[in-house]
Amino acid sequence: MMHRDGSGLITVKGITDQCRARFKVTFGGNIAIPAGGTVEAISLAISLDGEAIGTTTMIVTPAAVEEFWNVFSAIFIEIPRGCCASVGVRNISTQPIDVQNANLIVERVA
Repeated sequence: MMHRDGSGLITVKGITDQCRARFKVTFGGNIAIPAGGTVEAISLAISLDGEAIGTTTMIVTPAAVEEFWNVFSAIFIEIPRGCCASVGVRNISTQPIDVQNANLIVERVA
């Protein structure tokens, strides 16, 4: 795995003697609609190579702007031997959102 400080992306590599390497990706954090935004459902998803993974969608509907809610999701991903992929978290809302206390953890499990 490789990560550059200040970046929201983690590069995972399929360095293995098996057909693929398996990783557990977890994300948790607090999200809110910023001041001046429209009160509606907001959402994030874990992404693989920039594409949101639908089964990891985290949705909340705050009652007011600047009202933070906690979200969490986890998924196992498999990277073929010799390949690389970028893992991150993507805002899939229709508007900007604020994120605080975010933790993206990638663990090699097999």
